[in-house]
Amino acid sequence: FNEHAGGTSTEENGETDYSRFPSAERQKGFCVEYVKTMRRLESMKSDLTEPSEPSEEEDPVDAEAMELLEDVQKFILVNHLYWGLWAVNQAAEEGCEEFDYVNYATNRFKEFHAKKAEWGES
Repeated sequence: FNEHAGGTSTEENGETDYSRFPSAERQKGFCVEYVKTMRRLESMKSDLTEPSEPSEEEDPVDAEAMELLEDVQKFILVNHLYWGLWAVNQAAEEGCEEFDYVNYATNRFKEFHAKKAEWGES
């Protein structure tokens, strides 16, 4: 979801816009659809290898989607740290004449701390 914020083009010059970050509702919707699609694909695969009896009740998708969303949020934090550190390295190696890597790193680290506080990660 971090890619929605941009900041990587020469025109943006490291300036991210996290107002474009998907809302919690949209993130959950994505995860729900992802889980549904994975279940359909797994069902299709198992139907080809071993036909099964139709189940009367499908497992609730919401619980699995919320678990996925929790994992995604952890990786969003890791993603901020990774690209923030990458930008620091780029600034040291290439300088900031063509692209403001320090600005990009600062924005990624700020958003890391903001999301960490929002999601209550320790």
